[in-house]
Amino acid sequence: MRSFIIILLSFGLLLTGCSNGASVTEVRAYMAEDIPFEDGTGRVTIVYEEIIDDSTIDDGIIDVIVLAKGLKPTANYEISLGGDNNGGVVFGPEENVEIRFGTMVGGTLFQPNEQGELYVSMKNPLRIIDGKEVRVIVSENGKEVLRTQPFIVSKKTPQ
Repeated sequence: MRSFIIILLSFGLLLTGCSNGASVTEVRAYMAEDIPFEDGTGRVTIVYEEIIDDSTIDDGIIDVIVLAKGLKPTANYEISLGGDNNGGVVFGPEENVEIRFGTMVGGTLFQPNEQGELYVSMKNPLRIIDGKEVRVIVSENGKEVLRTQPFIVSKKTPQ
């Protein structure tokens, strides 16, 4: 009986060790995917739209919709889209973003509403992430406070 318990516990530890890595979510054309923050409340919704008109953007648009909760209502936050090794794209200026909860402070900083919620979206050409694994990062004074699980955007259409 004792050896059975040891084997069962060992197997459980093995499974736990194998599942520690964050999975990478794939966002496909004409789909919307919710990407959770690793630690914290809220989510990021990624929508990939192919462009089929006379636009100068020939690779598609990604709409990055950020709903962050539990933030300090009086603090200023920067939102960026990028990989672990590159700086990425910072949300802003005001002409490029849509703010539902919160306000814009300066060119690239956001202040949550009184409940500590920030709901901001920004559209970008797909080429800014170019098939790389990326995350959305929310920072306060240069210090990361929220980050999503990793995701990639694929030009594949759903089956």
